[in-house]
Amino acid sequence: MMHAKNQRGFSLIELLLAIFILGIGIISIATLFPAGISQQQKTTDDVIGPIVARNAMTILRSRLSQNDFGGAEPFEEDWAPYLCQLSLSQNGINPWPTVCGDWMWRRPGIVPDNYGTDGDQTSLSIRGAIDIFGTPNTEIIAGQGSPFTEDWTDRTFVKGDLSGDSLIVPVPGIPYNRAKYPSYDTDIPSDGVSNEPGTPLVRIFASERQYPMWDGVAENRPKAKYYWDCMFRRYEGRILVAIFVYRVIDPSQTGAYSVDTRQYSTPNLPLRVNLFSESSTGSWNAGQGADLLVGSELDDPLEQQHQWQYPGQWIVDQNGNVHTVQNGRRRANDTEPVRLTSPPSELQVFLQETSFGSSAINVNWWDPGFNAQQNGIQYDGVVTDIWFMPTSDSKGRKLIPVYAMVEAL
Repeated sequence: MMHAKNQRGFSLIELLLAIFILGIGIISIATLFPAGISQQQKTTDDVIGPIVARNAMTILRSRLSQNDFGGAEPFEEDWAPYLCQLSLSQNGINPWPTVCGDWMWRRPGIVPDNYGTDGDQTSLSIRGAIDIFGTPNTEIIAGQGSPFTEDWTDRTFVKGDLSGDSLIVPVPGIPYNRAKYPSYDTDIPSDGVSNEPGTPLVRIFASERQYPMWDGVAENRPKAKYYWDCMFRRYEGRILVAIFVYRVIDPSQTGAYSVDTRQYSTPNLPLRVNLFSESSTGSWNAGQGADLLVGSELDDPLEQQHQWQYPGQWIVDQNGNVHTVQNGRRRANDTEPVRLTSPPSELQVFLQETSFGSSAINVNWWDPGFNAQQNGIQYDGVVTDIWFMPTSDSKGRKLIPVYAMVEAL
């Protein structure tokens, strides 16, 4: 009678070892999927971001022209000498003047996200809109209040009407061309939205600042993939526009996104930070090696004023230059300093009044402590203030910076 050979099976230890090896392989493969999804999203952002920014510029250019904007001096007589005197005194408020009437980056007025009455279609449609030339006296809907505007002076100016009487009016957040727009403009749009007399009415609705745009009923406005905000600057007599594109991640969001304004009284996006007073880096320098921002590792990137350190962040400085973060920080225990994609650019300045050559010079007049170096080329402290999209808001929503650009209007 034939007997079958004894066939030895796998031991428990061998089985567990095989499962362990298989598990390592599966985990290794699984870790590739989130990285792949993240890279795919970044690739999409790199493609769509410039498209959204270009669409934003198209909208702005369809509503605005260079001639709609004015200088600062018609609204504040004490402002003009600071910008127009050819004085290189380091003790002055503006030791490095640009063209008379130029002004630094200004964020347009914004309509609060709880403006008006819930359920009212006009209120819903106007919430989150930006009001380019709005003032603290601009009534959007009669009796409902004004947009939030950015103050650049505490003063008001006197504006005469057609009969020769005068009116005390707050300055607009962004100066407009008083020669183009009459002292009194009593026209009221067909939608019933009123406006401060003499102030040009230019508004970009929240539904227009999302991508894809929405042209339906305001209460049905859906979530969008991308959003954008903007700011303006007058430099060398021309208007520059900075566009910031971002995504919003809010799992609890059931309707459309609007900029969070409930803890603010002035426009808050893009966020502005003075590096000297609000960052451990201090003002940024130019030159070789200046892309490594030593001191940034001392700040907490979870705090909103330090969220410019986010990896891939897009930043606009007071000179109108765009910076990107190559190696960033997400947590306070990230010990390596932030590295920019490239160092900030040096600035050309002029040591003597006779060196100007023209009324327009490329200078940094934001910092009154500016010191010229090396025959008119400035390397130290060339970036004093930055603007960027924070990566979170007070409602806990996550904002993902996608793209930023600066162009002439």
